[in-house]
Amino acid sequence: MSMDAETAVGWLLLAAVLAVMVWLVLRAVAKDRALDARLAAGDMTLFDEGGLDIEDVVRAPLGSVLQQGRLMEVDAAPATSQIMPENAA
Repeated sequence: MSMDAETAVGWLLLAAVLAVMVWLVLRAVAKDRALDARLAAGDMTLFDEGGLDIEDVVRAPLGSVLQQGRLMEVDAAPATSQIMPENAA
């Protein structure tokens, strides 16, 4: 193989590697944007998605407690908070 042929093969390999890298980055960006859109829409099928690892989902009132392994608990009567005066007995 002559020097010109080796140089051409080297440039072709470099172009192929760069094309794959650009494709991987663009694919990751597209998946990230699609995930953001699904999260914003409240897509409940994300819980069943095989390629995602969901660690914590927190959208609850202040003072809520996370319990491992419990998906959701809905109370029929919502709790109300009252502020008591300091001198009330």
